[in-house]
This record gives sequence, C-alpha cells and structure tokens, in this order.
Amino acid sequence: MENPKVYYPNIKGEMDEIKRVSQYLTRNEDFPVSVYDVISSLEHSDEVVLSDELWSNLENTESNEIEVGDFDSVFNIANHYGKSDPNKLKRKLESGDYERPMIVKFGDRYHLVSGNTRLSTAAAMGMNPKVFIGDLNNVVNNPIVENINRIKSILFY
Repeated sequence: MENPKVYYPNIKGEMDEIKRVSQYLTRNEDFPVSVYDVISSLEHSDEVVLSDELWSNLENTESNEIEVGDFDSVFNIANHYGKSDPNKLKRKLESGDYERPMIVKFGDRYHLVSGNTRLSTAAAMGMNPKVFIGDLNNVVNNPIVENINRIKSILFY
C-alpha cells in the first residue's frame, strides 16, 4: 500500500499573493500583518476540507457565487485572471492531486490568499476541496513573533 501524498502550502509559488494579502489587510482592514506573519500562519496551518459555512462567508473570491454545473462562469473567471484551464483543474481536483488553496483567518473573517480558480472549479463540480487555513489571530497577537518579524523585515526585506 502506498503512502498518501502529503501536501504543504505553496508559499514560494504564491509569494506575490501573500504580499498582496499582507498589504491589503494592513491598509484596508486595519489589521497590520507582515508578509512573515502571513507565511508563518500558513506554515502552521493544517489541510482541511473547506466547509460550506466557511466557504459561503469567504472573502476575496467569486467561487462562493458559482452554482454546481456553471462552468461558463468558471471559464470567464479563469480568462479574466489569466489562469489555468478549468478542464485541467477539474481533472486534478477529481484525482485529489492539486495545490491546495490558501486562506487566512483574521478576527472572525476568512480571506482567500490563493486558489480562486481552483475553488471556482470545485464549486462548479459540487466538490468541497481541501485547503490550508492560516490563523493570523495567533501570529499577530504574539509580541515575540512581531519583534522577530520586524527585525527580519529590516534586515532581509
């Protein structure tokens, strides 16, 4: 029997999105977080199946507006953002071998970091995909982490 594949958040591959989310939360939501805070929250996240309740309240995505079978909307979203072919994503989602979308929790809200087209494709398929959810409440409220992150941002960023 084969060992099941273990998935990890694609931090390196989604760095532009991680930076964008850090800036957005700091500037627009009065929730100051560094890029390192977002990375840390995602590195300490677990892979979970996205629940209907969380998905319906997820911010920064059109996926929670997609009806089962509405692949026209999915193709429009993919084309709009210049993303992968939803037919390829559908096959990956069916096989279970796909990069998990990444979400961060701040306060009592959830914000999509990456994976809008994957989530939209899953919604059209009627599937609840696996995702990673980083909790920024734990990272941001830790003064030791904040100080380390400030030092890192001064020295390395």
